[in-house]
Amino acid sequence: MTWLKKLAEAAVFLLLLTLVSFMVVKLAPGDAARSLLRMDTIAVTGRDIEAQREQLGLNAPIWEQYLSYIANVARLNFGTSTMSSKPVVTELANAFPGTLLLAGWSLVVALVITAVLGIFAARNAGKWQDRLAQGFCLVASSLPAFWLGLLLLTVFAVGLGWLPSQGSRPGGLILPVVCLAIVIAPPYVKVFRGSLVEAQEMDFVRASRSRGLHEATVFGKHVLRASLIPLVTIMGMSLGSLLGGTVIVEKIFAIPGIGKLALDALTKRDYAVIQAFILFIGIVVFLINALVDLSYRWLDPAIALKERKKA
Repeated sequence: MTWLKKLAEAAVFLLLLTLVSFMVVKLAPGDAARSLLRMDTIAVTGRDIEAQREQLGLNAPIWEQYLSYIANVARLNFGTSTMSSKPVVTELANAFPGTLLLAGWSLVVALVITAVLGIFAARNAGKWQDRLAQGFCLVASSLPAFWLGLLLLTVFAVGLGWLPSQGSRPGGLILPVVCLAIVIAPPYVKVFRGSLVEAQEMDFVRASRSRGLHEATVFGKHVLRASLIPLVTIMGMSLGSLLGGTVIVEKIFAIPGIGKLALDALTKRDYAVIQAFILFIGIVVFLINALVDLSYRWLDPAIALKERKKA
């Protein structure tokens, strides 16, 4: 029953996601047919506009257009990009590796920062080390991604010339990864530090210490594992912020990723790419949250036991 419920929730989510991506274009200002014909650069007639609307199916009832859109999505047919005249699926496939590298390495660096500062602060709660870590979180969480990116570019690429300014060059991912990792790390550090401090006062941790176990064993086997659930939860919840940050960072550092593709599509009114981008990001976030939900059962076996009892 649990899996049937989750499948039903997934189906409802996908249906709502297709509805949102469909309505975004329908509610956008302007006429899609006029935008595709590029009336601002070439002269077109009313007959041309009407023919374009007929070709796009815009003259059909709205419900019929939506059903046609769902059928095309089911066949992975997202149309053709007006920017490049290539299939949208091809555009996304070409841009995805850049975003995956940026987001993946940024998350790795952010987790390293989280582990170091979180453990450093929790083991010295209330001391200057703890205040130093919290000061980092306060400053880093106040920095907009675009401002930090421009600062890193100005100092390390333009001023010192140590690193390339474009992410597509060798070594070009260092600056954007550092920028994005610093922006997304503060909430992870705060949650991890708090959960570590709380876990050290739990009864089963005290019982482990009373049995004479080494402190490193108690910390690694009990405290650390008990502290991971809140961290994993906030990682899943903040995935949207991570992907949103890649949009800005990709544009600043000229990384040919999905974020840059989406921004270019917005400025040029490439509706097919915009719709595919909304669907893609929504599905990725949903899948990551599903993996986070599954990880709870490994981190805390009591959760799986409770679900079996309910079933």
